[in-house]
Amino acid sequence: MSGELETAALASGGGWLGWKRKHAEIPPGTPCANCDTALQGTYCHVCGQEAEDFHKSSWKLLIEAIESLLHLDGRMFRTLPNLVRRPGELTRDYLDGKRASQVAPFRMFLVILLVAFFIGHLASKSGEHEAAAEGHSQINIGGTETSAADRAEAEAAIRADPDLSAAQRQIALSAMRGDWARFGTGLASDIQAQGHGAEGSAVAPDQAVEEATPHFNAKVAGKDNEAFKHWVEARYAAVKKDPERFALILEIWGHRVAILALPVSALMLTILFAFNRRYFVFDHVIFSMHSLSFQLLLLIVILLLSMVIGGAAWWLILASPVHLFLHMKGTYQRSGFGTLARMVVLFFLTSVTFSLLALLWLYLGFNEMAGH
Repeated sequence: MSGELETAALASGGGWLGWKRKHAEIPPGTPCANCDTALQGTYCHVCGQEAEDFHKSSWKLLIEAIESLLHLDGRMFRTLPNLVRRPGELTRDYLDGKRASQVAPFRMFLVILLVAFFIGHLASKSGEHEAAAEGHSQINIGGTETSAADRAEAEAAIRADPDLSAAQRQIALSAMRGDWARFGTGLASDIQAQGHGAEGSAVAPDQAVEEATPHFNAKVAGKDNEAFKHWVEARYAAVKKDPERFALILEIWGHRVAILALPVSALMLTILFAFNRRYFVFDHVIFSMHSLSFQLLLLIVILLLSMVIGGAAWWLILASPVHLFLHMKGTYQRSGFGTLARMVVLFFLTSVTFSLLALLWLYLGFNEMAGH
């Protein structure tokens, strides 16, 4: 069940990866080999079979096999530039029925999402190799890098901070090191450590869980507490034993949770335009597919550039709100002020809902570690 996104994206490629036949291989008027109807073009207008000669050389069969595997036409190369330069017009055309020249929005979203995950994985591996080759550690946040001495100083400051609990200190240190597996386990530890009153002591994550459990038990009655304690301890032990597997599970669930961004985004737009009868949920879904596809494209470009020029590539993220403004204004045909007002509300809703999606992602990854 770990390859749903890859399978769906590759299957979706068939609609935009193929050369369309422009000329019939046999002359007009020839009876169709399937239904005997006189042919008038490149396809039979009765049964839809191609007007082709079935007696072909081995070379031609090989070419057609490659063609049917890749299925490449020019729609993707027309859709992507319009998505970047004229997003409002692209979405408006699709909603108005001008769809033959465009890639289906969901197909495009799936394929770009797959590429984004692949590039993200490639960028993280590239950062690890560069850090090892240069002999210094890397903080994988926005492409920022620090030397070993600077990181040691920052870690010392975190350890000396009296306002951090033991679990919070471990979470901060894990983020500093880019250790996202331990970062996830630290979040789980902090859930139990919230009932623990002692702060500032250098306690290991497993010891923090053991010490926090009695305090947590005092707040939750009997069997429910025992069940939750067993749930946390079983998964924490599995994560501690195999952090690489936990990181892989988080990546797999990241694919699945990312798909939820579509209905969530469409729901938020439905709320924003609830009193405008001109637009329907379908319109918001198409807008969401196009908008998220561009955001993923922008992320791909940033990740690729960050492997070449470093953290400076992340300045391109400023293009995101500009594109969203132009996209919303062009699609929904609102005034500049009305578009900006809706963008402010959308930003607030997005911050809340996507934070919840991130928590769901961590929970699902942590939960799947049980029994392994």
